[in-house]
Amino acid sequence: MATGSNLSFVLNKPDDVEFKEKPVPTLKSQREVLVAVNYTGICGSDVHYWVHGSIGHFIVKEPMVLGHESAGTVVEVGSEVKTLKVGDRVALEPGYPCRHCANCLGGHYNLCPEMAFAATPPYDGTLTGYWNAPADFCYKLPDNVSLQEGALIEPLAVGVHVVRQAQVSPGQSVVVMGAGPVGLLCAAVARAFGATKVVQVDIIQGKLDFALGFGATHAYLSKRVSPEENARNIIELADLGAGADVVIDASGAEPSIQACVHTVRVGGSYVQAGMGKDNITFPIAALCIKEVTARGSFRYGSGDYKLAIELVAAGKIDVKKLVDGVVPFSQAEDAFKKVKEGKVIKILIAGPNEKDVVSTFAEEKTEKVEEPKAVEPIVAAQVGEAPKTEEPKAEEPKVEELKVEELNIEEPKAEEAKTEEVKAEELKAEEVKAEEVKTEQVKAEEPKAEEVKTEEVKTEEVKAEEPKVEEAKVEEPRVEEPKPEEKSTHGHGGGCC
Repeated sequence: MATGSNLSFVLNKPDDVEFKEKPVPTLKSQREVLVAVNYTGICGSDVHYWVHGSIGHFIVKEPMVLGHESAGTVVEVGSEVKTLKVGDRVALEPGYPCRHCANCLGGHYNLCPEMAFAATPPYDGTLTGYWNAPADFCYKLPDNVSLQEGALIEPLAVGVHVVRQAQVSPGQSVVVMGAGPVGLLCAAVARAFGATKVVQVDIIQGKLDFALGFGATHAYLSKRVSPEENARNIIELADLGAGADVVIDASGAEPSIQACVHTVRVGGSYVQAGMGKDNITFPIAALCIKEVTARGSFRYGSGDYKLAIELVAAGKIDVKKLVDGVVPFSQAEDAFKKVKEGKVIKILIAGPNEKDVVSTFAEEKTEKVEEPKAVEPIVAAQVGEAPKTEEPKAEEPKVEELKVEELNIEEPKAEEAKTEEVKAEELKAEEVKAEEVKTEQVKAEEPKAEEVKTEEVKTEEVKAEEPKVEEAKVEEPRVEEPKPEEKSTHGHGGGCC
């Protein structure tokens, strides 16, 4: 039975949240269980509702509890529940279909038009003390899977569903656009499914560095070039031949989506997992000519949660690597701010009844997602704003060296060389004058006044020209270099590709 607090993290309107005590829910059916929520992760959709108050036609009109990536402990079971008992630790699948429509009966309950999904208006979410749910949507965790890992089963199930939609098989090559949590998990699942080459693409080098230690075999930092050129670069980087067998977009960014179609091979598969603008410019001719199989992917379906838990239990995917820290329930809003700022991959919020929880969020862990050198403030593919970075002072000389190299201008030594050239020219000019004087002395047995004047004029012309030579030589090394800010914006795209 529930004995603790049902304190909840409630969104009233955009950028307006509060902690509110709500009644402990009761079982609506004898096939339900009551779960004390132990840990909850933050999804990009939670942040979007917090900032904007809506996603598409889902609009927050009344106060709504946020959160849907949770794990907890069963505290009460209905009389007809046979698979769970009090004390079982479970991962919560947060969406409940009608079970009767054609999609549900056809095995695609994630497409049910009557789906009641946590933290999607008008339904409350799981950032609360207690949560009641159908028992068959609560998955018992094996002994070697922690409750914190259990809270990450939800985004992992999304990755499982995406890779299943792509029908990835052993030996295939896979390119994943976007290195947010879902993109990283898609890459890891693809590796677990037997893909031998997995290329992660993003606009932030720090994310790619993390990806190489998580699931990717190759990483490509997207450039501000055409989608076709980015595609060629990706294919060349990973030696993909005629293109990748499978391409997954987990960013929703238009340039990434365009690059996907140019990266996939003839007859390959392309899956759209990320959500972006409603309408984009799409390379439909390339899709048709290549006869690419294209699919969408939405949430998760039958068997996805079960497989996600098995991948973690078997050690195939280490979801703990994604967690930057855990905060007590009282710091939920601070956790949301960190996610919005792009300072974490995943941060977990302990339930309100978790005792003696101390924040374990470490600022230094943000290195996994922040770019070590300053880049243009482009929008990150998955979590809103790009992380703010500070360029170390020690790196400044390197920036200067790069600037000089790009302009093919030599450093201070070049100025010394130019000075030597000026001196050499002066010496040559003096030698020329000396030779002219000698020549005049030999030839002019009877010098005429006019010839003498002519020579004087020539001498003056030579002297008058000398300063011009010095000015031309001296001014060449004064070519201004572009400011570091200009360099930092070069070569990166606004999107993932």
